[in-house]
Amino acid sequence: MVQVGKRVNIGRVNYLFGDVLTREETLYFGYGSNLDSDDWSKWCTGKGYNPDGMTEIGPAWLPDYTMKFHYNSTGRGGGAADVVRIGPGTAVPGVLFHLDEQALDAMDIKEGVAVNCYERRIVHVCTSDGHVREALTYTVVEGRRESHHVAPTEEYQQLIRAGLKLRDLPTDELENAIRDGGMHFPIPHVFTYGTLMQGENRHHVIQELSSISATQTTTAAKNTVKPVTKATTAGALLDLGQFPGIIPAGSDCESREDTLVQGELYTLPEMFTALQHLDQIEGYHGAGDDSSLFRRAIIEVDAEGVKKWAWVYFYNGIKGENPAWPVIECGDWRGYRNSIHRASLDFH
Repeated sequence: MVQVGKRVNIGRVNYLFGDVLTREETLYFGYGSNLDSDDWSKWCTGKGYNPDGMTEIGPAWLPDYTMKFHYNSTGRGGGAADVVRIGPGTAVPGVLFHLDEQALDAMDIKEGVAVNCYERRIVHVCTSDGHVREALTYTVVEGRRESHHVAPTEEYQQLIRAGLKLRDLPTDELENAIRDGGMHFPIPHVFTYGTLMQGENRHHVIQELSSISATQTTTAAKNTVKPVTKATTAGALLDLGQFPGIIPAGSDCESREDTLVQGELYTLPEMFTALQHLDQIEGYHGAGDDSSLFRRAIIEVDAEGVKKWAWVYFYNGIKGENPAWPVIECGDWRGYRNSIHRASLDFH
């Protein structure tokens, strides 16, 4: 049995990933034409490969990267997609796949690894349930990047666009890349569930980072400020003492059932700066750093009946790691704290 975050059997870029896996797997993050299954199947059939060697796991995000069209693909007749690491707040939507050994060989050929067009890169991607997984992707070799934008063909654009829409993923990152729009932050929301919420002791941080102050009480403010947006997401909320921590749904199969975690959704106008500040507060030191107290991820939340993607900070531990950290079964930090306070008053 292999636990989250453990890396084994390094070699040929094969890893063991996930919550609990029992066999060797190569996870692959696709963000371009491979989102279109027909395009993949057509290419494989023409080259004598079995397209069934690539199986879909589900939607995912590549945080801290942005999409670019700066590679001139002769096969596509125009620009082909690339991802470039930029920093906090940027993110590229795509799909997480499993590649078997033959499919991995085929993908290397399709991406032009041997002819120095694209190269393998290991990245950390976020799935919609909050898990962060190490995966293989392909990026354009630096020497093959043009110094200017290379417009993709309409056909190529549509391959990616249709693939994103099929998985209910937003297309604005793609559209920004197509028009060479510069720095782009496709996820403007942060999901809070503890001390950053309205009325809690660190809510002032959100107020300083947001153009919306949820605690203003003047008449003018009531007429102009949108009320805080309530939101929920699946997971388990832990009592870590002075603050809570959420871990993804299904993180501990031997523990109690996960619940809906209650929280608030905030829209932050300067996400690049905001996430750097929140990273520091939450003790997040970067993807793959096991010393982080919390880790930043991207999840899907229910914001008053509307599904939205949001940044969130998960506790970088597991349920039951410390018996003093019980699961908050109601999933509501504020309600839980109030019930403890009432119980204390009743006792005295």
